[in-house]
Amino acid sequence: MESLEIPLQIDSIKSIDHLGIVAGTFHKLGLAQIIDRALPKTGQHRLSSSQILLAFILNGLGFTERRLYLFPEYCQNLDLERLIGPDISASHFNESVLGRLLDQIHAYGPTKLFTDLVTQMFTVYKEKLQLGHVDTTNFSVHGEYENGSGDGCIRITKGHPKDKRWDLKRFVLSLVVNQHGIPIFARAHDGNESDKETLVKTILSLKESFEFDPDVIFMGDSALYTEKNINSLGKETKWISNVPATINEMTELQKSDVDFVPTSDPRYSCCSADSTYGGIPQKWIIVSSEKMKVREEKTFDKNLDKRYKVAIKGLKEVTKILYECEADTRNALLRYLNKNSLVTLTESDVKIVYKRSNGKRGRPKEGEVLLTKYQIKASVKPNQQTIDKERAYLGRFILATNVLDLNAEAVLDHYKGQMLVEQGFRFLKDKSFRVAEVYLKNERCIEALCMIMVLCLMIYAYTEWLMRKRLQEEKASVLNQKKKPTYNPTLKWVFFKFREIKSCIIVFNDRLCSSVQRLSPENLKILHLLGPEYEKFYI
Repeated sequence: MESLEIPLQIDSIKSIDHLGIVAGTFHKLGLAQIIDRALPKTGQHRLSSSQILLAFILNGLGFTERRLYLFPEYCQNLDLERLIGPDISASHFNESVLGRLLDQIHAYGPTKLFTDLVTQMFTVYKEKLQLGHVDTTNFSVHGEYENGSGDGCIRITKGHPKDKRWDLKRFVLSLVVNQHGIPIFARAHDGNESDKETLVKTILSLKESFEFDPDVIFMGDSALYTEKNINSLGKETKWISNVPATINEMTELQKSDVDFVPTSDPRYSCCSADSTYGGIPQKWIIVSSEKMKVREEKTFDKNLDKRYKVAIKGLKEVTKILYECEADTRNALLRYLNKNSLVTLTESDVKIVYKRSNGKRGRPKEGEVLLTKYQIKASVKPNQQTIDKERAYLGRFILATNVLDLNAEAVLDHYKGQMLVEQGFRFLKDKSFRVAEVYLKNERCIEALCMIMVLCLMIYAYTEWLMRKRLQEEKASVLNQKKKPTYNPTLKWVFFKFREIKSCIIVFNDRLCSSVQRLSPENLKILHLLGPEYEKFYI
């Protein structure tokens, strides 16, 4: 019996890479129905709003180093039918389709849409909100932006640049993430809006958008801690904040002799004190950080020589001055020492000087009445006692909270999570993701794109949390960069493991069939841990 040879022809090879994981989270969270309900399809194009938004997200999380709105060029080599839907090709994602969606998002309200999507996420996520970490950053934009998009738009303008690009206009983004670093609220603001105003408005807006357990604690940096802000939050809002050095009570307490208690983290020790700053009963936690102390000591030692030179220069200037009386002379020396605590006197005296009344130099005439003046005569050396005392106070900061029953270590542990929102900002500005490259035509599009940027972060952070949770539950691991097991990998590293996964499109019996190639056993293990919502994009 002769064997039948069925001819196979490769039609094309498309990329899937890690994007099946991204699409898996998008659908696992049930975001598509929320998007399509909020943004009904308009125009004659075949794409739903959720499919277009998924395309934005795939680009944003694609490691493409392409700007977020350049999806048409990016998707030429992607298996769009597998990732987004049947009969979808790159030609469907033209500039008109993408721009129309951005306009729809702005018309609906970017913050409102993101809030709707977060509400849906919580139905799947099911983790109780315990902590809310609040912060702001700003993004520079290229272009003039005359703010002609009308009322209700953010103002793209020059403000304080956190990226040091004083030449560019910018907008501000406020962000709240939960205890796992997952964004739960985001809003774009004018480029010159004050952090002090933005942080408190963000917390109050978040509380209006969701119903939370009253025990949720909000964390903010020192910009949150003003008398006006903590009173605006009210007694019902629980908070922890870093106390700014501009508050006198903070400076005094920071430089006082206190008994620190070691914490379970050997890098920190702390103690507490009561405060009623702003008329609000609260607890202040004085924290001594070994890591911060080492960092500040380097700066301190580098500045010692500069400070000593300034003190010597000041002494030369003050010793040139002629005073009217001895008391004025000694008071001037005292003021100098108070201003220059880094030095101490090795000798000091008041020198009497006689001057001619007409100001002329030279020998006075016989019988000429001379003016009696007084002059400082002194020499100094470094004040080692002061230097040692200042060094001892390095590495300290103060946290304040209105949750009076929290112990000092718990306050510190909660505040350490503030790095989660900072990590979120680093993610948004990471060049390998390129989600923050903003070159759009108007403020409406920028505001809408800002929401998509944070949505990318939400999907990334949720997926990373889910992956780590499943690894912990199954007592499983993946190999790190050194080929050793890790139980807490970053999602970025897992994404890297899925590079070069391809979909081979084959012509079989006049039909197109798709076969996924280059899946390793570890890839399959990760997909199995994540669940069937993810496996379907690769099998």
